[in-house]
Amino acid sequence: MSGRAALAALVVVFAALLLGGCASTGGPRFERPAVVPGYPEAAARFNARVARLDRVWSRVNITLRSPGEDGGTSVDRAEGYLQLEQPDKTSLSIMKVGATYFYLGSDAEGYWWLDMSEAEHKTALYGKHAEATPELVAELGLPVHPRELLELFGITPLPVRGPGEVVEPGSVDWDESRGMLRVRTGAMWGQRVVWLDPVTMAPQRVELLGPGGVLRAVCDMGRYISAPVRGDGRVPPKLASQYRVEMPTTGARATLELYGAENKPINARAFDFANLVESYGIDEVYLLRAKDSRE
Repeated sequence: MSGRAALAALVVVFAALLLGGCASTGGPRFERPAVVPGYPEAAARFNARVARLDRVWSRVNITLRSPGEDGGTSVDRAEGYLQLEQPDKTSLSIMKVGATYFYLGSDAEGYWWLDMSEAEHKTALYGKHAEATPELVAELGLPVHPRELLELFGITPLPVRGPGEVVEPGSVDWDESRGMLRVRTGAMWGQRVVWLDPVTMAPQRVELLGPGGVLRAVCDMGRYISAPVRGDGRVPPKLASQYRVEMPTTGARATLELYGAENKPINARAFDFANLVESYGIDEVYLLRAKDSRE
């Protein structure tokens, strides 16, 4: 798989970041609660659930599927490490036979993609969140804002009404067709929709929609596991270990399986672009900038 083709498939992942053998759109169904909670209650319960998933470190098995040049589908399998620190630090290293070939990441200011698949000429792409536009990220095969990718993991808190605000930042209803709670909130470039188990508030599916309700990205998740919190003796929080991410507009798909997940301190170098460029011996860095801002 070429570096650009791999990127088109991998952005689907953070597109959260996650994994294989996941729940499909015909996944589990739950019993409708006697009273469907309002948005404030649903947000409070969900946010309490993900509060101790502010950091995630995990090994990961990855399957990438992207449109092939011959009209078929290109399939690649690899392993790696997933590291997250909310609200905006992400790191996914892609390895084969112990060597890192690709590295996808972000921090508070920007996002990047390192391609070490060609030992003779290693390259990196770097862009700033503030300069991201639909047209710019489309060059990478990415139909979502880089800051929206983490939302596909189903572990980012739901927004809550601030002091003095009158309107709730989201809504809740019961999706009879899926047998789940459906929560709608805003996103960077449209709307985020999350389907939840009404009892545990465990997310089952996340969609990112664009103008007119066009589906930009979707992630189905399941097979929940414990994610121990380092230094915390309480019952560990639960994290989905399998994810299937799709971006309909690009045809790219990614399935991942997490194992050994835990909440523990993460080395800051994992989210340091300059350090990564030096450590991996990158030969050339390309800046991702809107055309009218390029020199």
